[in-house]
Amino acid sequence: MRKGVRVCMGLKVDYLGWAAFILTGPTGTRLVTDPYLSGNPQTKVPPSPVRPEDVHVDLVVVSHCAGDHFGQALEILANSDTTKLLGDHSTLCLAERAGYGGTWDPRMELTTSGATYVQGDFTIHAVDARHIAFKHFSDGSYMTGEPLCYIIRAKDGPTCFFGGDTSLTYDMKLWGELFHPDVAFLGIGGVDLQGRSLDEMDPPAAAICAEMLGVKTVIPMHYRTQEYLEQFQQHLSVRCPGCRCLAMRAGDSVTL
Repeated sequence: MRKGVRVCMGLKVDYLGWAAFILTGPTGTRLVTDPYLSGNPQTKVPPSPVRPEDVHVDLVVVSHCAGDHFGQALEILANSDTTKLLGDHSTLCLAERAGYGGTWDPRMELTTSGATYVQGDFTIHAVDARHIAFKHFSDGSYMTGEPLCYIIRAKDGPTCFFGGDTSLTYDMKLWGELFHPDVAFLGIGGVDLQGRSLDEMDPPAAAICAEMLGVKTVIPMHYRTQEYLEQFQQHLSVRCPGCRCLAMRAGDSVTL
């Protein structure tokens, strides 16, 4: 990881690329979000500089079963017999298809909108995402699930909103009133789909989301080009002038 910028004390953040972050709490608890590291030239998502075998965490937190969010979760689980997976039914079903024990496996932690999970330094509240969770398999079968966002509270540190693949919804205002997040990890773009960008939340919508959440810092994610970042910075300065955009490149580290 390249040396980052110290912001304030409490939570270490390592950016792996796309929507993948390693969060390290004050006593050393580590989690990774949506660990899509392989990238895909077809959708113009670059690979992470970090390999799955080098990611050692206590918890893998997945927003939904889409390939660019579930990513290399199974490879990371294989690094340690104690690493757990947190996600909805479809996320755990993907692990079950790979040989894990499903919902009742002690390493599989089921969550759903409204539920709370605690591990070490982190208290994680699951809330609705405005999206769809869908996975198609080579045998013609498919499954759907419940896409999620997460409110991640770090012990003696900030409260973070992790948006996963959500689009803009007025629920953001409610999450802000209920949880008072300090930091938001927000998607501001999307994958390339045969020349068309499939943006669940574009820069103007992401700026409104930050305003509704009431955060002071936004870490943009889930975008492919510098143009998206520049547009987001412009819109954020208008919609939420007191909010800082903390742009990270894959390999960067900061302490919040």
